[in-house]
Amino acid sequence: MRSFYLRKGSSMGYTRGVLWFFGIMTLVAATGVAAGFFEPSEAARLGLLAWQQLLFIAGGIFGAQGGKARRPSFKLALQGMACGVGIYLLNILLGALSFAVAAHFMGSAQAQELLLKDRATVEMLVTSKKPFIACGAMLLLLVGAPLGEELFFRGLLVNLLRERLRAAPAVLLAALLFALLHFYTLQFVPVLVSGVLLGLLYVRTGSIIVPIAAHFAVNALALMALLSTL
Repeated sequence: MRSFYLRKGSSMGYTRGVLWFFGIMTLVAATGVAAGFFEPSEAARLGLLAWQQLLFIAGGIFGAQGGKARRPSFKLALQGMACGVGIYLLNILLGALSFAVAAHFMGSAQAQELLLKDRATVEMLVTSKKPFIACGAMLLLLVGAPLGEELFFRGLLVNLLRERLRAAPAVLLAALLFALLHFYTLQFVPVLVSGVLLGLLYVRTGSIIVPIAAHFAVNALALMALLSTL
């Protein structure tokens, strides 16, 4: 079984991981380019997001360096969710600061427009009048994104970078790519900081279960906040 825990690996395992990383990134980029040639429907948007998370999951699992897997701990999962609550609260603060800075330099109307643009796709899918679309979007937020993004950016990328760098720059670089691929403007800093904290949780605990649980908690709280406004 492949390990869910942080470990140094062989040069062959490193090469395989690098190939999987660049292969998945190429497929993600190609998908984005292809999607740019048409105006996708709600179902197509949901399908593209699901495809992206499946790619991340595949890369995280098959690109990981082999080793004996340890049984996930329920206690670690609870710790991860508790950390996720803290990350969510910090996101709210950073989001408010980002909005205030943008409003100061650009005006409130333009800052609000950027914020709505950041949230547009997720809100459109979650609030869809089609139950299949809305439920599918919620499933992606609560399961697909925590699994796919943590397995890929933390489980795979952080491990690859740590073969060449110290923990801090490895976590920061992985978080930077994580934030860039969300294509946010006002929400870029909160997502970047979240990526750093999730990476630190992974490095500190040595278990991918912890950032997965934290990511789940962040998305679950964000989803509840969104649904409460409807």
